[in-house]
Amino acid sequence: MTGRTGLKSLFYTAIIRFNSRGSKISLLNKVLYYNFTKEDLVSCREEIRRHNVASLSLVSLVNGVLMILLSFYPKYGAAHRGISLFLYLPSAVLFGVFAYSLYMLKKKKPHGDFGITSSLVIFFCAVTFFCIFVYVVEKSPFALRFLLMFLSFQIIFVMGMAKSIAINAGVILLFFIANKYSPAITSFFIATNSTFDIYSIILYVLICMLLNWYTASVIVSGIISYNHDQLTGLNNRRSFDGSVNFYTSVCRHVHQTVCVVMMDVDFFKPYNDFYGHTKGDAVLRSIGRTLRELSEEEGLYAARVGGEEFIILWTENRLLEAERVVLKLRQKIIDLQIPHEKSSAAPCITASFGLYFMRGGSHDSKEDLYNYADVALYKAKEAGRNRIMLLDSADKSCRPVELRPPEELIRR
Repeated sequence: MTGRTGLKSLFYTAIIRFNSRGSKISLLNKVLYYNFTKEDLVSCREEIRRHNVASLSLVSLVNGVLMILLSFYPKYGAAHRGISLFLYLPSAVLFGVFAYSLYMLKKKKPHGDFGITSSLVIFFCAVTFFCIFVYVVEKSPFALRFLLMFLSFQIIFVMGMAKSIAINAGVILLFFIANKYSPAITSFFIATNSTFDIYSIILYVLICMLLNWYTASVIVSGIISYNHDQLTGLNNRRSFDGSVNFYTSVCRHVHQTVCVVMMDVDFFKPYNDFYGHTKGDAVLRSIGRTLRELSEEEGLYAARVGGEEFIILWTENRLLEAERVVLKLRQKIIDLQIPHEKSSAAPCITASFGLYFMRGGSHDSKEDLYNYADVALYKAKEAGRNRIMLLDSADKSCRPVELRPPEELIRR
């Protein structure tokens, strides 16, 4: 289920509170995950990371340039050359974050949450250093508000809503303690009436957090809509076209074997005609959920590329292990036990599979990868459906995979 945004979404989740599996989910978890389920966020994790890295690179560059320009300001540049040089340190750090962000963007997969979070922490330290410097020189409370803005406005999911709430609650608590027990500490940071400024800062922080929550919800909704199939929650054809280049590159340059499975639901049109399109959509959602679960268990990339057609990609050098994964997927679909009276393959919903084992060093293009998997799928359908056909890139031979329990084969 794709999350809705705004106050209407909060009201909706407070009343309904169901996720894509139909089980209850608390309103608190909806808020913490920006009104999306965990499955939604996992399915577009890499796209969110790329957006975070792009945002971090932009704000680092802009702030670094502003600090350099400030060093040429007459008050800091001509009259206080030492102060001008003092500004170069945080700007150099920000340019370093900018360079590292560009490096991560060039990678097919950014360096995980740790790399992004550590870059953001360094970014915050540089901005904090700059704000303290401006306050010392200008004695202005606006520098402190500027700092709080950056502490409040996280970049989407880098730190997450829960950590953002904890950080800002800590900031607010410190200001309350300073105001109640040590007015001298408060007056050091705030030049005007302390009580008024503390409450205005609390309001400012809360507004920034709400704006961040809403912005994140809108952006991630767009990411899910653009790269993911709305019915099944899997990657869509657009996402597949963008990701398949990574696998062909790994196969060609790193000599890593790539496994490609083309899967088609057996006799799906007769199912739709007999049971209705609503039931047909429910079948696709169930299969999509099964593929998502298997993708998390085995580290696979899964996408819906057609009506009832799905494709799975992963790297695996052992042929038996590749067979085990496909056998496991076949068994999971059978275990759904969805009745299908119009199928001649089985009394329940089944699928046919074409496995293309593209050995490391192969120079097959993404079109070849897709076509060979499609050829294997056609052979599986021709053999009677509910089958697995294997096409090996070594000799382009095609043979059936023995249908046996996946537990009999070697596990990862």
